[in-house]
Amino acid sequence: MFLMVVTFSSCNDDQNQNRPFIPSVPVNITVNTDLPLHFHLKNLGSFAYFEGGNRGVFLVHNFDDQFYALERTCAFEPDRACSRVEVDSLNFQLRCGELVDGVWEECCASKYSFDGNLQEGPAQFPLRRYAVQFNGSLITVRN
Repeated sequence: MFLMVVTFSSCNDDQNQNRPFIPSVPVNITVNTDLPLHFHLKNLGSFAYFEGGNRGVFLVHNFDDQFYALERTCAFEPDRACSRVEVDSLNFQLRCGELVDGVWEECCASKYSFDGNLQEGPAQFPLRRYAVQFNGSLITVRN
């Protein structure tokens, strides 16, 4: 007699089970790069901070000529008050912590590339990305 064993797997993979919880909130940002306030975003390596998301959103024009919209909440212990990501433009990376009176105060030592991928530190996941649409001089960021 033939015995068939069927194994069912969960829809969630093991990597996502340990992902820190960062609430999903509506994000809808439109940026006109022809306006003086945002004209700099036409340059590679430029960025801007925006309200939205949980702790804000970065819009980065990366050196690969792609635009990335990233959540500013660090992927390591996101519920800590200091768990906010800032741009380190000298080293072309994003890092967890904040400038206080001109002095850098590290939170968890996680560092990310301008596309949100983890470079080093205790975080195990990249930063959350939001969808970016580019149409002429208008950039739309949504989730």
